[in-house]
Amino acid sequence: MDKHDLLERLLKSWQTSPYPSVKITSYFPAYVELFGHLVGTRCVFIETGVLDGGSLFMWRDWLGPQARIIGIDLNPGAQRWRDSGFEIFIGDQGDPNFWRQTLREIGSFDALLDDGGHQSFQQIVTAIEAMSFSTTECVIAIEDTTTSFMRDFSAHGAHSFLEYAKDATDLLTGKSFSLFRNRFPDKINNDAVHDFRHVYSMRFYSGIVAFCVNQEYAQTPKLVRNRPPAGAADFRYNGVTSATVSWPSLLSEANLVEVKGGTNGD
Repeated sequence: MDKHDLLERLLKSWQTSPYPSVKITSYFPAYVELFGHLVGTRCVFIETGVLDGGSLFMWRDWLGPQARIIGIDLNPGAQRWRDSGFEIFIGDQGDPNFWRQTLREIGSFDALLDDGGHQSFQQIVTAIEAMSFSTTECVIAIEDTTTSFMRDFSAHGAHSFLEYAKDATDLLTGKSFSLFRNRFPDKINNDAVHDFRHVYSMRFYSGIVAFCVNQEYAQTPKLVRNRPPAGAADFRYNGVTSATVSWPSLLSEANLVEVKGGTNGD
């Protein structure tokens, strides 16, 4: 089934859900990219923030009868959905101990979608604990990341979820530093790199950030050649030496900056 068909089916599952579910239109194609490979499989799908129930029925209809759909919510009222065949855990997603106990009980999972409290510390704790627990291939997606910019969510100060996620992309790059040790900074946070050791990639969408866990693919990169070098001349320094670009800053006026290149031997 191609992405178009998966998207059409997902939209139908959402529209026909017997209970309320509020979504943002850009989320649906992101769901297809992140979770489409699970349709029709015996997967384990976890969602935080399920009180109204509509999304639980959407996921079950879209993913299929073999899917194990698990809901997590802080409001005890969400327990009502157990009568509809869903597994429901009641607890505080901002509490690491809740996650450790609950994930041990659930076991390995294929996808976790955080649509819970949307506060940065809740999103960060959810991501950290899910990544720490996971050793099998899975997707951990945090949605409604726009709250990182909202005034009523601004108690995080400079430490919003989105800033956490942006900094985390450097850790993925840091896994490659061992390839050319003399060309990179001498001191790096190896503990932080270790925390993301099973994360193979990160995906950024409008309102969603996903951490893709794959222990096999996330191994320390190695430099390989298919055959000995042919001695081609390196011309990277023979052209222009800088470029003036408009820096992509969301909250400030257009800022033209000059980005300089290196010199042969740097």
